Amino acid sequence: MAILEIAKIQVRRGKENTTGVPRLDPGEFGWAEDTEHLYIGKRIAEGANSDENSRILTENDLSNVFSLLGANSTLTIITPYRYRDTILAHTTTTTVQRKLDDYVGLTDFGVAVSATATDITQLLRYAIQDLYQGTDNDRRQLNIPAGNYYISSTIELPPCTTLVGQGSDITRLVYTSNANSMFKTVDRSGNNYESGVSTGTKFISISGMTLAYASSATTGALISLDEASDAVIEDVKFTTSGTFTMTNYGVGISLRGTGGNGLEKCRDIHINRCEFESLKTGIEGTGTVMYPVISDNVFNNLQQGIKFYGSLITDTGPRDGLITGNRFENIVKEAIFIGTSSFRTNHVSENNIFRIVGNGGDGNGNPINDIVVTTALYPIIAFYGEGNRSINDHFERQVSAYTTSTSSAFYYNPLVIGHTTVVNGSIYTATVFQSVTNNLVKLPLTGSDQKFTIEYSMSNANYSRKGMLIANITSGTGVDAYGSTFDHYDYSYVTSVTNPTFNISTSTASKNYVVLTCNNTNSEDYNLSYQINSLS
Repeated sequence: MAILEIAKIQVRRGKENTTGVPRLDPGEFGWAEDTEHLYIGKRIAEGANSDENSRILTENDLSNVFSLLGANSTLTIITPYRYRDTILAHTTTTTVQRKLDDYVGLTDFGVAVSATATDITQLLRYAIQDLYQGTDNDRRQLNIPAGNYYISSTIELPPCTTLVGQGSDITRLVYTSNANSMFKTVDRSGNNYESGVSTGTKFISISGMTLAYASSATTGALISLDEASDAVIEDVKFTTSGTFTMTNYGVGISLRGTGGNGLEKCRDIHINRCEFESLKTGIEGTGTVMYPVISDNVFNNLQQGIKFYGSLITDTGPRDGLITGNRFENIVKEAIFIGTSSFRTNHVSENNIFRIVGNGGDGNGNPINDIVVTTALYPIIAFYGEGNRSINDHFERQVSAYTTSTSSAFYYNPLVIGHTTVVNGSIYTATVFQSVTNNLVKLPLTGSDQKFTIEYSMSNANYSRKGMLIANITSGTGVDAYGSTFDHYDYSYVTSVTNPTFNISTSTASKNYVVLTCNNTNSEDYNLSYQINSLS
């Protein structure tokens, strides 16, 4: 293509800080050399809203665009904003100031984001005081940016406090005090649990951060939910900091409550997707705590996972809890401990996984990683109240005991003790070999009368049998324990056989378990599958 003409577009130029900007003609450009501002002229006569020049934003404005809104003037207040403007028909117009106020973070209160840990105790107090201690209902979640921070004394949480970090091990708060708790709930008037007059607090929410101890001498929990209801703790890691990794101190979350007859002040607390690591206890609850839900958490390297108990002789302690979908691993004592009580506590442990639990410690506070232990230590779940149950929980110790433990020193720590039911949906398989008495499964003793219900299917090419076996185990452990069986079944066969018989062997009762055996006098093997439930 032939070039007909080459021309330059010239604009008026000058120095804005020296001569100012003249009124430009309609469509005329003006460039300020000193401020690098670009203007274009307009006129009312040609349809504009004024005769003043309009400034055109350039790339130099991108780094400081909010200053153009007039942060220290009324411009910010009156500047209109509408989300996606006309694309969404039902959005309304607000102001830029109000839109920016929808988000509030600790940096608004003077916290400098840094990888180097700084003490933010007082600034965090100011933020919580301004946002949550008044009666204003226009509250916001308080965002804590990524970084390492120190908390040097207790932070009180009034109703509706909502703290959101950027993620565990991304936003990290370390408690440096030896006294009381890092976070502690108070009522609207600032009354705490110890005052005895707290009216309770509601709607506490903490998520997306790591909370850690810096000292092994602390006396409080990382979060103390006192007289709290409708609280949610999610995606928080609770641990120790620095070289303190033993399991002889520290509580992740403490639940404390009073009240009764429908007036319980601590209730409906949800603890979800959290990690509890290298502490004495993951979650501890005392007093009247109703309907806690503890789900999808990881408990690792602890003395006890969850510990619930009454604060008084007549106090039932926490009740009606759901403990589901959690993983307990490397726990010195019990994974779940429901303290001594003659009342119905009605907790459900469901679909949890227990691995290396109840084997005791090595003298340094760390759990023994071995299924072969020689003395009576701890159960995996202790249900001392009534009405509790274990449903479809997975006990690695139970599986390991079936298949790998042949040591004569093996001591079967009880899986679940107390007056409880254990409903186990797992199916186990074995081969019943011909012409021999087969040891099938170790049944753990709990120290009280027990009933095991074993549904089974036994078959080969010539024989099919379906039945339910009831094993009755007497109270007590040791050599005095014995058992009997009742077998109700139906069978069919191609060639006549002698039905194999089930029995309870008590020769290993001193090791805290009895063995279910099957005596097969026939000259053929059978495939056996079975499911075990128990009641004690």
